[in-house]
Amino acid sequence: MMMFHRKSSFAIALTGFSEGKSRREQVSACAGRRTVSLIVALACSAAFAFPMAARAEWPERPVKLMVTFPPGSANAAARIFADALGKKWGKPVVVEDKPGAEGTIGVGSFVSSQDDHTLLYTVGGSVTVAPLLIDKLSYDVERDLQPIAATTAIVLTLAVSNDLSVRSIPELIDALRSNPGKYAWTSGPTLPRYVFAAFLKRNGLQMNFVSYRDASQPQADLGEGRIQVLVTSLTASSSPVQTGKARFLAVLNPTRAAVLPDLPTARELGHPELEIDGMAGIFGGKAISAALRNRIAIDVAAICQQPDVRRKLEAGGHKVLGGTTEELKAGIAKQRIWVSEITKLIDIRNAQ
Repeated sequence: MMMFHRKSSFAIALTGFSEGKSRREQVSACAGRRTVSLIVALACSAAFAFPMAARAEWPERPVKLMVTFPPGSANAAARIFADALGKKWGKPVVVEDKPGAEGTIGVGSFVSSQDDHTLLYTVGGSVTVAPLLIDKLSYDVERDLQPIAATTAIVLTLAVSNDLSVRSIPELIDALRSNPGKYAWTSGPTLPRYVFAAFLKRNGLQMNFVSYRDASQPQADLGEGRIQVLVTSLTASSSPVQTGKARFLAVLNPTRAAVLPDLPTARELGHPELEIDGMAGIFGGKAISAALRNRIAIDVAAICQQPDVRRKLEAGGHKVLGGTTEELKAGIAKQRIWVSEITKLIDIRNAQ
């Protein structure tokens, strides 16, 4: 009994009861402690229920947006989104250019960062084509790249030099068939190159592919007749067209471009084999939680609806997409089907 009495006194001392307090005061103090304990328990439960990135005030510092292509149309679009996201998030979004090797340099650098304040801006070809070009990539596109939001489809065009004196795709085919191996062509990276190489193969045509390190040089060479066909973005081929030294034969995207409403698509002209989506989007890495990826997608979708952003992007040669994760995933899946068909016709590691 004595031990029980001592133990009870010790327990009472721990709970803060004193012999001088009334029963009402003791009950009130006990209820207060229970309320505090309940609040603490609920807070701990919430900590386990919600990922840190979703609970914290993100971003806590500037966000880095890695871009896999050099200055030009796609790069400019990335900067427009970076500026708009920075305003929405209240923290700078800094663009870091990492071009080269069909996008693999930029993607590899992004994957190695493992940072929840770093995002990737790239085209679908970096996911669908690059793994087929390099045997041992330093990353796995399925494991290391998480699609967040589709942003734009880069407007892609088929442009020809005035040297060819052709005004349609059938006339182009006839001119090339009459002069096998006489003319040269080049393209933007990934899909444009492989789609046009497959087009040549399907039609039994021979042209010489010219590779460039400087992305601005093909425009000049098209205008001067050193190459006769250029398959790339609208902004990377418009200069010789504007000076009257070349012309567009078709838009290669599934739909017409807002800035070229009178130029038909290749599909409209009866050549769906030349169709290219040109989709670009934002990706996250493993360090970014699903909740945070969803939040970023919501913000990108809202930006895609802003009239001033849409005007800037369309003027720069882009079709503005919906900004959703589902759209980006669907576009990648569709591109993979295209690429699978192309690899049945040509060796994409040696496309000519």
